[in-house]
Amino acid sequence: MKRTFVLLILSVISLAVARAGDVKVEATMMTEPHGRELTAYTADAPRLYAIFKTKGTEAGDNIRCAWIADDVGDAAAKGTKIDEKTITAKGEMEGEFSLSKPTPGWPIGKYHIEIYVNDGLATNVKFEIKAAGKSKKDSEQEEEESGD
Repeated sequence: MKRTFVLLILSVISLAVARAGDVKVEATMMTEPHGRELTAYTADAPRLYAIFKTKGTEAGDNIRCAWIADDVGDAAAKGTKIDEKTITAKGEMEGEFSLSKPTPGWPIGKYHIEIYVNDGLATNVKFEIKAAGKSKKDSEQEEEESGD
């Protein structure tokens, strides 16, 4: 009886492991849900978007995105989890996770997201936050004020 129970448990575990290997997630960082793909944002970006597409997910699977700061100087320790959100899959799907700019602005530095399906890491994407550049209008106005 014990042996049958152990074999049953091992069978369930091996099915779960095999299924996890069949799930694929592709993700990209974008300026907006249907924007352009990028690897760096400016510090004044109002919102960050992670767009994903799954293959092999089933209805009821949990898809979780963790936003992590890798190197942001004194703003946070390396590996600090900024936020996390979980959605329930409706089978294979496309979706998005987003994060709003904090009140003081984004700390400049390196970050990444991790996307999990049912607690198994499916993918990660690295990105950076860079200093906001001057707009053409700001540059022209400074030039006029300096008399050049």
